[in-house]
Amino acid sequence: MAFRRISIVAAVLMVVLFGMEFYSFMSLQTSTQLVVDRSPPDELLKVNLNISYPALSCEFATLDVSDALGTKRLNLTKTVRKTPINMELQRLGVSMDDSVKHDPKYDEEGMYDDDEDVDVSVPLTRANFDATLARYPIVVINFYAPWCHWCQRLEPTWEAATNEVHERYPESDGRIRFAKVDCTKEIELCREHIIQGFPSIRVFRKGHDDVYYGRVGPRRTL
Repeated sequence: MAFRRISIVAAVLMVVLFGMEFYSFMSLQTSTQLVVDRSPPDELLKVNLNISYPALSCEFATLDVSDALGTKRLNLTKTVRKTPINMELQRLGVSMDDSVKHDPKYDEEGMYDDDEDVDVSVPLTRANFDATLARYPIVVINFYAPWCHWCQRLEPTWEAATNEVHERYPESDGRIRFAKVDCTKEIELCREHIIQGFPSIRVFRKGHDDVYYGRVGPRRTL
């Protein structure tokens, strides 16, 4: 009889302990801690990115970083590596450290021995349009009309961007040109490039503004 009582007490105790453990396991506990960052001031959080831009030249790809505290770092180069690829994302060459400055190598149509000074504020005309496309590997053209309200609002920003780009890449560099075309004076030229609204910004690469040169594709229009 005593043995039976001990067994019943042990069974009840086991059930109680199991219930307590199960309740503890199913309970949600919240813990809040405040930890002081003791890392060195110059130590940064490491974030790895791998982004592919097959239609963008490596020299024009830059990286800016900002955080929630308002800290901004512009045009990072120390830890950026760039690899040339084609439209099928296949590697065309070795990766290069962006912090190491390399001598530029351009297509023949973008290289000139003369340092002829060009007034980038003067609009292009029929007479020098094709020659400009042939001279620079990349030409960004703003097709505008002086009476257009949106063109007038864009003009200060466009002129500032043009001056900044050409200060960084002067005529002796010869890799890029910002230009504009007045469609009220160059009507036929704008018709040839199917300008249907103002302003229209076209990016010409090696004389063509197709996204995929040599293939059927839409025009690159902004």
